[in-house]
Amino acid sequence: MLQVRLRGLALDQSNSPVVILEVEKTNKGFGIWIGPFEAEALALAVSGKDFPRPLTYDLFLNTVSQLGGTFEKAVIGQVKDNIYYATLHLQDRNGQLYVIDARPSDCLVLAVKKGFPIFVEDTVFAESSIDLSNLQTDTLQHGQEEENEGFKKFVENLDIEELKKHFRGKDENNESS
Repeated sequence: MLQVRLRGLALDQSNSPVVILEVEKTNKGFGIWIGPFEAEALALAVSGKDFPRPLTYDLFLNTVSQLGGTFEKAVIGQVKDNIYYATLHLQDRNGQLYVIDARPSDCLVLAVKKGFPIFVEDTVFAESSIDLSNLQTDTLQHGQEEENEGFKKFVENLDIEELKKHFRGKDENNESS
């Protein structure tokens, strides 16, 4: 297993959100296409903004915490037909480990909010990895602190309302097809 980190969030040519994950200390990584709502949740998590009331991910984090559980890691363990599968690894207060089927996008939001590591199985990485050194975005800079700042700056400038309008329009176009 290889540890990965969030390198960026981007839109592809068709304006679909893509999360770019990078293996630690390399320029190799892969992209996972996610839905607009998951992209919004991830962008909000990265921004670190607090809300007066808990959002859905916060409710889950708070529930696990109140029950004495801890988040150990997330593992992206499989890819089939370009769909990635992940598991969330939790430990209860008695040390019992639980492995829960989860979407990678949900694992990423939770990991950003809680700070637990994300891993990818070697076989998934071998099948999906690309060289990220040629990507040209403000969020893809060298140096951990600069990258985090660049990504946070990208997220701060991300207009969530515009993103929502864009995807609502896309959904309406798909429904009329």
